[in-house]
This record gives sequence, structure tokens and C-alpha cells, in this order.
Amino acid sequence: MKLRTIIHIYQSLMSALYKLKLLLIPILISYVNSQSLIDNKISYVHKLRDFIRSENFKRLKEKFGDVHAIDIIYKKSLVLCNYDIENALLVCGFATLDHRKIEFKLPIMGLKIPLILTSESKENFKKRIANLPSKIFSDTLDDKDKLQHFFFSAYITYKNMGRKTADKIGLLIEEGEKIGLNLVRDERDIIANRLGQNFGLSLHKNPFTLPSRFFKK
Repeated sequence: MKLRTIIHIYQSLMSALYKLKLLLIPILISYVNSQSLIDNKISYVHKLRDFIRSENFKRLKEKFGDVHAIDIIYKKSLVLCNYDIENALLVCGFATLDHRKIEFKLPIMGLKIPLILTSESKENFKKRIANLPSKIFSDTLDDKDKLQHFFFSAYITYKNMGRKTADKIGLLIEEGEKIGLNLVRDERDIIANRLGQNFGLSLHKNPFTLPSRFFKK
């Protein structure tokens, strides 16, 4: 094979590799960025859960009360998420989950499939749950499980700028009851969902709105 032919083949190969690199680099960057965003959110959830179970947060809750403690959780999430409201709401939703896992039943043979929602140890999970604000409505019932409904509904409403999507999610949750997901426990869950929707809508008008505004009577 002549030297000129070899050089031509080499140049063609290098040109093809260069074009391939130009095509792959944006794809790889996009993939890495998306993975980075997911990893960041997971990290923020862990950090917010650590904060909630801390003695510092417990003292703040005792000093300012449960309703204002919700504001403290939300503000901490905002700081972690660099004041990205959408991400902060989502992180709050996951950080306030009071389930270690949920189970759903398969129609065939009633087989239950568990879905793990946290990597926390049992001890850390119990400590975080114990620190969650619970007296968030006007009465004295323990409503710490309502925080997840509030923040997830706020997130869905804020992200989609309206109630319709959040309502559809609510219907899906109700359908989930039929397969044993047990995500809605009582009417107060629905109230918390509605309050979260109001919060999400309000944030579009005033990004400085705080959750406590919607729990005060």
C-alpha cells in the first residue's frame, strides 16, 4: 500500500472520529448534567433530613412552634437548593416522608411488593419522624404525616402553574388505594393537599411566601 494511500485513510479516520466526538460530547455533557442534578437533589434530601433530626432543629421547633418550624424546613431547603423554589419544594416533600416503605398488591394472588422510600437506619428514621412538626392545624391531632402531602402538592402545582395536574395526581393516589398503596389516610390528607396547592399557586405571585401562612387560622 502506497504511503499516500495510508495517509489518506488516516486523515479520513481522524476526520470521522472528530465528527463523532462533536456529536457525542453534547450528549455526554447532557447526560452528566442530568445525573449531576439528580445526585444533587438526593444529596439535598439527605442534608435536609439530617437537619430535621438535629438537636438544633428540635430546639427551634420548641422555641417558635410547629407551624413556624415548617417555615424553617422550607427555608433550609431553599438554601440547599440555591433558592430554586421548584427543587426546594420537591426536596421538602422527600425529606418529610413519614413512610419507610409502601406496599402495593398485585391483582394476582394478592402478592405485596414493597417499595423502599428511604435509606435511613431505623434509628435515624425514628428520630427524624419524632422531630417533624405535628401540631400544624388548629387542633391538637398529630398531623406530621400531612407535611409530605402539603409539599408534594405545592411542588406539582408550582411546576405546572395550576391545580389541574395536582388534582389528577390526587385522583391517581385515590386509585392507588385500590391496589393497597394507602397514600391517603383521611380527609385531613386532602386538606393538606389543597393547602399545598394554594401555596404552590401563591409562590408564582410572591416567591417570598412561606408555608405558615396557609396553616394559620
